[in-house]
Amino acid sequence: MLKITRLADYAVVIICSFRGTGNSIISAKEISKKTSINKATVNKILSILVRKKILIASRGVNGGYKTVKQLDKISIKELIEAIEGPVALTNCMDNNAGDCNLFDQCVTKNTWGIVNNVIRDALEGIKILDIPNASKDIINTTSTKI
Repeated sequence: MLKITRLADYAVVIICSFRGTGNSIISAKEISKKTSINKATVNKILSILVRKKILIASRGVNGGYKTVKQLDKISIKELIEAIEGPVALTNCMDNNAGDCNLFDQCVTKNTWGIVNNVIRDALEGIKILDIPNASKDIINTTSTKI
């Protein structure tokens, strides 16, 4: 089953909480309150996003977090990969071809490669600012690439 982890899902929710802030600094406590995600989980995700250079952290009384890039430049793919690693349907799609004994004679790797690229392109095409409107327009754009 293809499934995005709860942490990756929450990372998207957390970055969405920066909408309408004018890229000002937001505390972990504020993010937790806005998103209804418990503070420990928020802190865990924020740490990862700082490490992956999606967020900048500032310390002190008025400390908190802000995004490195504008929200219209941050894709769902970028957030998922920050939390989970590369988007890959099979081991050989994330450069681990050595993990598969069938790789050299595999009849499905090209098909999985196409499907993997369509999913990656779709996730890359949806930016944080698109999320409230990410419905038919994005689906139609993506389906024409198949």
